[in-house]
Amino acid sequence: MAINIELTWDESVTVGEVEEFIAQAKSAGVDSTTVIEEITHDQDPSLQLGWRVAAQGVPRPVRDVAMPHRLMWNLHSLLEQIASGDGDVRALQSEVMSLDADLWNALMKHVGDE
Repeated sequence: MAINIELTWDESVTVGEVEEFIAQAKSAGVDSTTVIEEITHDQDPSLQLGWRVAAQGVPRPVRDVAMPHRLMWNLHSLLEQIASGDGDVRALQSEVMSLDADLWNALMKHVGDE
C-alpha cells in the first residue's frame, strides 16, 4: 500500500518545512531517485499548491520530544537499580508501572503536534 507524503503551502515555505518533508519521505523509504509530484489546483492546474511523493512504507516520527527532567532522573534511577540488582526486579514493579504511566502521559501531550 502506498501512502502520500505532502507539503502544501499558502504563501511561502520555510527551509524547516522542506527538511521535515524530506525527512518524512526518507523515513518512509523514498530515495534520491523518487520523483516529486506537484500538487495543483483542480480548476487551475497552473496554480501549484505543494509537493507530493508516493512512499511504500509508513513514516517514522522524525522529531525529538523533550523528556521532563524528573522523568529522565526517575528512569535513570530505575535502570541503575535494575543494573546493580541481583536480577529479581519484582520489587520494582510498582515503580516501573508508575514511571510507565508518567512517560505515557508526557508522550500523549505531544501526540498530534506538528
